[in-house]
Amino acid sequence: MARTHWKRKWDIVANRIRFLEANLDTLNFNETIDQIEVYIKNRTPVHHTGVNADKINLMKKNPRFKRIINEAALINPDGMSVVLAAKLLRKPALERVAGIDVMLHLLEQAAIKGYRVYFLGTSEAILDKLIAKVKRDYPTLPIAGYHHGFFNEAQEEDVVAQVKASDADLLFVALPSPQKEFFVDQYMDEMGVPVSIGVGGSFDVIAGELKRAPKWMQRCSLEWVYRMMQEPKRLAKRYVVGNLVFLDHVLREKRTRKRPA
Repeated sequence: MARTHWKRKWDIVANRIRFLEANLDTLNFNETIDQIEVYIKNRTPVHHTGVNADKINLMKKNPRFKRIINEAALINPDGMSVVLAAKLLRKPALERVAGIDVMLHLLEQAAIKGYRVYFLGTSEAILDKLIAKVKRDYPTLPIAGYHHGFFNEAQEEDVVAQVKASDADLLFVALPSPQKEFFVDQYMDEMGVPVSIGVGGSFDVIAGELKRAPKWMQRCSLEWVYRMMQEPKRLAKRYVVGNLVFLDHVLREKRTRKRPA
């Protein structure tokens, strides 16, 4: 069932800017967490997503994906490339709000406040490791349920029914893009979870299958290099070619802004 789109009275459009045809919220990390908790209390399903260079590139090619991202209730810059490019284009200052940091903080809050959490994505083996790790680290966390991400279109209704029956407050979705965004957009209202959050490869990192870049690499905008070193076959094209494509979008935008009216 496709969801209907309507403007919610608590949308944070006052904090939203336009960047390379993408909407972005200028909230910092703490403001983002506060806003998510407002959505949990409001109980009306919303979509929280992050935007990085790869998603900008995909938005340029896929109108459906672009619409879904731009209509999300909360859109964070989840990549230093986006933060730096926005600065180059003289946009309001942005703070990177990484999906994995949001997820880890929300797990802590959920363990304290009793938010029910559902995990959707990755392989069964990695998901089992993730659940075991979460249970060790957050023993009071109410786990509403979990399901691996290797399901086909014919199985979607069963997955949606399981999520709906779980009565979750938070849904962490670790499917690849654009599958993740298409799934949330189509089934968000039917699942009835107050906040659905795309978290990319966060499951793999938390489960210990992948390592996160050292803090100094994150600060120097080199996290993508560290990730590519761990998965060169899968990520080399995405990061090397994709970053060049993204840079071209940024430079084109900069040239356009300099043209006389």
